[in-house]
Amino acid sequence: MSDAPDRRERLLNLLAALLETRRGLTRAEIVNNPTLGYPAGAAAARRAFERDKASLRAMGVPLRDTEKDNETRYRVTPSEYYLPALDLSDGELAALHVAVTAIGLGDGAGEGALMKLGGIEGEGAVPIAALPLAESLVPLFEASRRRAVVRFRYRGRERELEPWGLTSKFGNWYVVGLDHGVDDMRVYRANRIEGDVEAGTPRAFVVPADFRADRYLEDQPWQYGGGRPLAVRVLADAGHAAALAARAEPGAVEPVADGSAIVTLQAVNLDTLCSYVVGFLEHAEVLDPPEARAAVVAWLEAIAT
Repeated sequence: MSDAPDRRERLLNLLAALLETRRGLTRAEIVNNPTLGYPAGAAAARRAFERDKASLRAMGVPLRDTEKDNETRYRVTPSEYYLPALDLSDGELAALHVAVTAIGLGDGAGEGALMKLGGIEGEGAVPIAALPLAESLVPLFEASRRRAVVRFRYRGRERELEPWGLTSKFGNWYVVGLDHGVDDMRVYRANRIEGDVEAGTPRAFVVPADFRADRYLEDQPWQYGGGRPLAVRVLADAGHAAALAARAEPGAVEPVADGSAIVTLQAVNLDTLCSYVVGFLEHAEVLDPPEARAAVVAWLEAIAT
């Protein structure tokens, strides 16, 4: 039988004890406290305590250890652990309420956070957008914060990624980082990750100081995701060729005598490219490859039904 529930309870009790103590607790005082439930035997108790220390620190708990009288004492200072009072005005709380209710996150976490910040003030807003939270987001954010390499399955393939950062766009969350499998930067949509996200040891990589995750989502959303890009040729008429050409790489535009142009776009996500091209209505047409044309037809049929 798994001891995971017992360990979670032990971690919570340990955190409470470390927050309550003023002078700090020694390892012996901690592992011999019957309310904490450490295993019998000095070696087993020591190993369990070391794992618990690592877990608390991995979660961001500011666990301090100090040497006093030739003993190491452990303590969590409440002022370092708890969020300080923000003393928001009624107007500031009302503005936060509008912002939280205008964007749906798929649960009640937003209003719960408002209550912790001082209560709900004023009327909420009519929702204008939704940003659903994928199950993979919590481990991805935690791994990014700890600088731990993650492993997950995406489109049927195992990926190993340094999660440099996360960002959202078009109502979806994306993780951006260095993919070890291709030794290059990749962007993966969080809600398309299959199964669990496994994280390695912390401090496994360094993120460049000038890195910004949102820069990878600025221009071509059809390039985001895993898999090999597909060269899609699109014919745009004279009035719209320039707009389409602005999205293409240098040398990917073939001018036509009547002022139109054939633009080649590199697409990993055909659905996203289809939605973009269809927005040009009759002014743009996907020429090839056949699977791209078929994707446009399927996209239009889905809209019509």
